[in-house]
Amino acid sequence: MKIVHPQEPVNNMNPEDVFYAVDDLGTQTGYGFILYQQQPGLYPDCPVNMYFSLAGDPASRYLLFGALVARARVLQATNPQLRARLYTSIAPTDTQMKDFYLHNGFDCDEADQVLQLAIPLGDGRIPMSCTVAATPLHTWEEQNSLIYRLQMNEISFVDLDYLNSLMRMPRFLALGLYRNAVLIGETIVAGQGQDCELIAIYMEPGSRHQGMGRALLHRTLAVMAAEGVTRITTRIMTRSLPQSHLMADFGAVVLGTNMLFPGMYLT
Repeated sequence: MKIVHPQEPVNNMNPEDVFYAVDDLGTQTGYGFILYQQQPGLYPDCPVNMYFSLAGDPASRYLLFGALVARARVLQATNPQLRARLYTSIAPTDTQMKDFYLHNGFDCDEADQVLQLAIPLGDGRIPMSCTVAATPLHTWEEQNSLIYRLQMNEISFVDLDYLNSLMRMPRFLALGLYRNAVLIGETIVAGQGQDCELIAIYMEPGSRHQGMGRALLHRTLAVMAAEGVTRITTRIMTRSLPQSHLMADFGAVVLGTNMLFPGMYLT
C-alpha cells in the first residue's frame, strides 16, 4: 500500500494537498486532504488552522494520517513564526474515531456547541459617535457586498443562496453598527415565531476589544425581543476566545454539541 497524489487540482485544492491510499493492485482504499487557513480574528492565539479530512479502511487510515501530519508540518514551515493547529471533525458519538485521534496524540477539547443567549433588558447603550441601522439588502450588489464583508472577517459559510434562504424567513434582521458614518460591524439573525438564531456577528479589526461587538449584539437582541422573540440560540467554536467571551457576556448556556474537532498544536 502507498500514498499518491492526483495529477491535477481537485475541487480547487493543490495536488500536493490531496492524498490517495492505493493497494498493490492500484485500487484506491482511502482518501484525504488538507486545507491551510489563516484566522487571526477567530483564533488570535493560534492564527494558522489546518483542517484535514480522511476516510478509508484501518490500514489506509494510519497511512493517510501520517502523510497529512507530514504535509501539515511542511505548510507550517512557510510561516514558522505563527502558531499553528492541525484539526479535523467527527460526530460526538463517533467513539471509534475519537479513540483513534486520542491514541495519535490529539486532544478532543474543541467543539461546535449550540448555546442559548439570555436576552438582556433595555436597548443597550450605543457608544459615542456610533449609530445602528438595518443593512440594505434589496439588490444583488448589496447582498454580495454583505457576503464579501463577512468573508473578509473570516465568516465563510454564508453564501448567496444561504443568505436568501435566511431573508425569506418570517423573522430576519441584518443590523450594522456605524462609527462616524463608517460601517464597522454587523449581525445577522433569522428565525420564526418566538425562536431565532444568531447566524453571524463580526467587528472590523480596528474596532475590536472596545465593547463594540457587545453593544451591537445587545441592540440586536433588543430589536428581536421587541418583535416577540423570546429564545435566541447560536453556535460557537469553543476554542475561539472572542466567541466564548462574547457569549459569556450574555449569560449563554450550552444546549448541545454538534461536532467535535480533534486536533493538536504544531508550534
